[in-house]
Amino acid sequence: MEQIKTAKEMLARIEDDFFRGVDLTGASLLEGDERRNFKLLQVERLLSEEHGSSPMAMWLSDEFWTADEGRMLPEKPNPLTSLQEQQTLTDEEMARLRLILNVAGLCHDLSLHFTFDLTEAFGVKNDWWVSNKQLVEWLTTTAYERIAMHTAYIMKKFAIGVYEYGHYQPAQDELAELYSMEYHELVRDPDRTKIPPRGYVKTIIDAIQQIERHWQRGRRLKLRPDLVMLHDEIYGVVPRQFDKGVLAAAQALYDYMDKELCGRLVLKEYNYNASSWSDQPESVRRTTTEVLNQFAEKVREVRAEYLAEGWVTDDSLSFSYLMAHAQRCGHGWWREEDEAL
Repeated sequence: MEQIKTAKEMLARIEDDFFRGVDLTGASLLEGDERRNFKLLQVERLLSEEHGSSPMAMWLSDEFWTADEGRMLPEKPNPLTSLQEQQTLTDEEMARLRLILNVAGLCHDLSLHFTFDLTEAFGVKNDWWVSNKQLVEWLTTTAYERIAMHTAYIMKKFAIGVYEYGHYQPAQDELAELYSMEYHELVRDPDRTKIPPRGYVKTIIDAIQQIERHWQRGRRLKLRPDLVMLHDEIYGVVPRQFDKGVLAAAQALYDYMDKELCGRLVLKEYNYNASSWSDQPESVRRTTTEVLNQFAEKVREVRAEYLAEGWVTDDSLSFSYLMAHAQRCGHGWWREEDEAL
C-alpha cells in the first residue's frame, strides 16, 4: 500500500474511515451548542463502534496523538498536524479538519481516561469533583451514555488520585475496587463491563457522594481530618456513619500520635540519598523500629479497651492502614487543628 504523504490524502482517508456519510462540510459551519452537540454525537458513535478489539474513538485518537496526557504528537506526526502541509488545504478543508480535531481530541481524553475541559466539552462547570451539580446532572440525564460512562470513570480515577494524595487509604481502596452489589460486578473501565450505562454512572457517583457525605458529617461534628481517617482506618472501609466506640478508639490513638509520635521520625541522621532501607544508618533503623513497635502496642491496647474481638487484628488491612498513618505522623505529616473539616 502506498504511504500517504500529503495532508489532502490523509484528510480524505480519515473522512472515509471515520465519517463516511457524515456532512462534515455543513457541520463545520455550526457554532455554539449546535457544534458541541454534533461533536458529542460523533464521539458517542465512535465510542460505540469497534475497529478490531478497540473502539473507533481510540483509533481516531491514534491518528493524531500518542497515548499520553496532553495530546502529545508522535515521533512521526500525521501530515494534518504539520503547519506546512495545512497550508495546502482549502479553507473548506481546514474547517473540516478543525472539526475532526475537536472530535478526535475528546476521543483521546475519554478513551485514555484523562481529565479535560468540561465547559468546552459539555457546557458545564469545569470541576471534576462530585459536588459539581451541573456535571452530575449532565451525566445522569444525557442521551450520550457511552460518553457519560467514560466521564464517570474519569471522575472515579480523579477521586482516587485526590484520596491517594491525602493518604485516605480506605476511600482510595474502596473506589479502586468498587463493586456493584446490584449488578454483582467490579466497576472496571467502560469497555470491560456488562453494567448498563445508567447503572454504571450511578454506581460511581453514588460511591463518591457517599464518601463526601461522610466527610460532611465529620465537619458537622467538628472532627479533625486525622481523627476521621483513624476512625475509617479502624473500620477498614468508609462507613455510612460514625460509630461511638470506634470514634473513642480513634480518639485514643489520635491523642497518642499527637503527643507521643508526631515528628519523632524526623531524624537529622536520616540519609535522603539512600537507595534502600538497609542503607539507612543503623540509628535511623533502630529508632524507626522502636517508635513503630510502640505504636503497634498502643493499637493493641486500644483494641482491647474499645473494640470487639476480631477487630484490627495484626494481620488485617485496618492494622496496616494504622501503621502507615503512624509512619506518616512520625515523619511530620500531621494536620493542624485549624485544618479541621
